[in-house]
Amino acid sequence: MMDGEDYLSEDVSNDVQRYEKMLRNKTTEYFEAESLEEIIDYYIQTNKLKKAFATVNYALNIYQSHSEFTLQKAEIYILGERYENALLELEKVERYEPFNTDLYLLKGETFLNLKQFNDAELCFNLALNYTDERLDMLFEIAYVYEDSDMFSKAIEYFTILIDEFPLIDQSYYEIGHCFNQLGEYEKAIYFYKKLIDNDPYSTTAWYNLGIIYYKTDRFEEALDAYEYCLAIDEEFTAAKFNKANVLVELERYDEAIKEYKSGIEEDGVDSITYCNLGGCYERMDRLEDARENYKHATDLNPNIAEAWFGIGLTYEKENKNKEALPFYLRASMLDPENTEYLLVLGETQYRLNQIENCEETYAKLVELDTTMMEAWLDWSFVKYSQENVKDASEMLMEALKTNYDCHQFHYRLVCYLYELGKIEEAKKHLEIGLLLKFEDYFLMYEIVPRLIESAALTEIIESYRNN
Repeated sequence: MMDGEDYLSEDVSNDVQRYEKMLRNKTTEYFEAESLEEIIDYYIQTNKLKKAFATVNYALNIYQSHSEFTLQKAEIYILGERYENALLELEKVERYEPFNTDLYLLKGETFLNLKQFNDAELCFNLALNYTDERLDMLFEIAYVYEDSDMFSKAIEYFTILIDEFPLIDQSYYEIGHCFNQLGEYEKAIYFYKKLIDNDPYSTTAWYNLGIIYYKTDRFEEALDAYEYCLAIDEEFTAAKFNKANVLVELERYDEAIKEYKSGIEEDGVDSITYCNLGGCYERMDRLEDARENYKHATDLNPNIAEAWFGIGLTYEKENKNKEALPFYLRASMLDPENTEYLLVLGETQYRLNQIENCEETYAKLVELDTTMMEAWLDWSFVKYSQENVKDASEMLMEALKTNYDCHQFHYRLVCYLYELGKIEEAKKHLEIGLLLKFEDYFLMYEIVPRLIESAALTEIIESYRNN
């Protein structure tokens, strides 16, 4: 949707001001039908639907047989999700103008929102049959499907556009976007490259190509794409920001910092950029600089959980768990379903001997994600460290229900069961662990070092060594 200020030309601006002055003064002014159409369109484009609805009713009182106002009223109903009302308005137009293409476009959109897909497609076909402007109508239909997140259907129409009008760049961009949304990244790359073949100076194509390469971990190619984009338009700050993100993935932190700082100089301060700067400094172990930038981010946006978490990490790296804790708590409060935050919070609470709080955190973690291996292992270890070995083993038996093929669970159970004197059960789980991933048997010794002296366990391990 275009910005309201872009839409508001001088003539329309004057008409809107004159119309609103008339309403305030409760006077009567003359408006041509075309002027009222533009006022209503302005209200629709700026999402002032109540004003649009009142104005279209005012217009219909004056120009009762003007079908464009009835179509606009239907459009307002569609935007307000009052689809049955929209159909009633469209039926009024259909009785008198059965070949009106805008009618069938809006009717198709209405049926689409009502999940009546066959009826929608029938209307779109009628719109195409009756129109004298096939190119525009194909785009309109494709956009309706795209806006409804029906990307496969949108692709059908963009494909027709490319076949019939191969020189229209917008088709290549849109079909690439649709394939991107569907996760079909290679097809998206193909069409963005086709767009570049048509227009090598398309910053839009290079920028979106960079996004796809980044998503698919092709960081060097992403970097190239963003650099081409910036070579064409050095003030493309979004490309500059994304380039910095790619440099972080490539561990080129000094270069990333320069790009982030350049973005701040050109575009102004931004909490996300400061947060990313903090991340760069943290990875370089420049912890004071990291903390300073994370704090800048929280000053600008107190709700940016990632920055609060980052401050906690800087303290943790300095072995200051007590200082880190409140920042982890703040991050987890702001983003309560972030399992990474909760996992680190639980570990910190354990190190500070806040066992009850720690167990509450792990309980929340496994409730959020029953498959999170680290949460089950860490929580069971808390039980084990508090000499609740039976509870620890039962917890991992429960964890096995979520992922029986997790070799870490089996190796850890060997430790707990051995401590409980359940040697035969321990042996069974050892054999399963060895079958799943032999080379990780050393994980047992990290929990219970004396297991290395167990002849019974060593014998089993050696019997599997060459299998």
